Amino acid sequence: MSAPPSAARAFGRRLAIALGVSALVMVVSVVAVNWVIERQLDKIEDVDVATAAAPPEGANYLVIGSDTREFVENAGQEEAFGDTGDVSGQRSDTMMVVHVEPGARRTLVVSFPRDLWVEIPGEGMSKINAAFNVGPDKVVETLKTNFGVEINHYIEVNFKSFEDIVEVIGSVPTYFPYPARDLNTNLLVGAGCVRLDGSQGLAYVRSRSLEYLNAETQEWFAADSVGDINRIARQQEFIRAMAGIAVAKSLDDPLAAWEITKDVVPKLKADTAFSEDTSRLFEIVDAFRSVNPADTSALNMQTFPWVSGPPTPDGQSVLYPDDPAWREMARRLGEFGGVTTTRGIAPSEVKLRVLAATGSEDIARSALNELVKKIGFQRGGAGEVNEAVPLTEVRYARGSQNAAKLLATYVLPRARLVLDPSLQGADVELVIGDDFQSILLPASLTTTTTAAAAVTPPTAPAEIAPVGDDGLTPAPIANESALGDPAPKLPPC
Repeated sequence: MSAPPSAARAFGRRLAIALGVSALVMVVSVVAVNWVIERQLDKIEDVDVATAAAPPEGANYLVIGSDTREFVENAGQEEAFGDTGDVSGQRSDTMMVVHVEPGARRTLVVSFPRDLWVEIPGEGMSKINAAFNVGPDKVVETLKTNFGVEINHYIEVNFKSFEDIVEVIGSVPTYFPYPARDLNTNLLVGAGCVRLDGSQGLAYVRSRSLEYLNAETQEWFAADSVGDINRIARQQEFIRAMAGIAVAKSLDDPLAAWEITKDVVPKLKADTAFSEDTSRLFEIVDAFRSVNPADTSALNMQTFPWVSGPPTPDGQSVLYPDDPAWREMARRLGEFGGVTTTRGIAPSEVKLRVLAATGSEDIARSALNELVKKIGFQRGGAGEVNEAVPLTEVRYARGSQNAAKLLATYVLPRARLVLDPSLQGADVELVIGDDFQSILLPASLTTTTTAAAAVTPPTAPAEIAPVGDDGLTPAPIANESALGDPAPKLPPC
């Protein structure tokens, strides 16, 4: 007999809260079972975080894997993780933004490299993982300030919680082409398909100094060209594998879904508002009840675009946002709703307003004139906006997403799209930000003279982040030629 609607919604709510790190992908895939009790929700630790209101079409979930040692309570945990005396404060060992679109049954998971060099508001320039040392609100503010990414909900797990989650789901088959170790995380495994338990799984996804062994010469070689980036690839691979195990278990035994959820949910932290929006969360979870974790069109995992560059003034080795590639990624994180195109829409059908920061109204008027006279948009007025706008935005009324996409093709750099249900008097509104450069002519795409200060990218980038066609960022082996033949990759890997 099925559970009453209230129980079903409660189950959906608890499963949605499991959108944390590996639990995210795993739990949303097993929501077909409506067997759970209301008191489970009380076991989730609430975190007070200031987040933006979620749009009707979905939400952005900030998922933080914390390196805090505050959970350490005994000698065993101290030996495994260290204590607050060894590692004080907290940093984000893992940072992901999970972009969920229930209507389209689509999820984009974007991993942010912890070495990304950004402005932490009120703190100055630093690696992005340092923002979490100030608190979750500072991470949310950092993502908004640097990239214009709005966060609607917050999920957090620590080292011990991640270990426990792996143990609940079961050992995860993981392929190693050569014997591997990481002296910093205590990872030591043989070659081939190895089943990783909780402690080994944590050591694997945390590894930034992975080494592979040449079995003939008994020499160890660094496995990663960029440790921070390769580690992200390992995390994404491990998450997919965990999701597959959880889905298989739930299909074979419906009770397994309840057991997994019951044990995983209390190990997570979530923002207070997240557990209160029950009807919306149930819709989100229900959208993923048939998701196949291996389907990259439904579950797309990417690394935030980066480039390598010069060290910081104090000698730190860091990564820089890849401009303009990161702007497209930020746009995708800000865009919700079904797949649409600009086909069939002409500029003459779109009424446009252009705004700029106080004191820059002339730029707004000039841009509007070009968009109206040279491209053909309808004139909707120009003016000023009394707010800081670091990134140019195309704001659109509900139902005008195609018009917004059309306008964005004429803006350099590509503006991020923002739904504005309160927009009146125009179909779309171009809000010129600090990064605005110019309007593009439609025929030759030659830039016009309407321009503001351009953004200067890092000097002489040495390497650009690769992105795989399968939805995962590949992890190339740095010294593969020195390692000999890899072990065969056999099932279940």
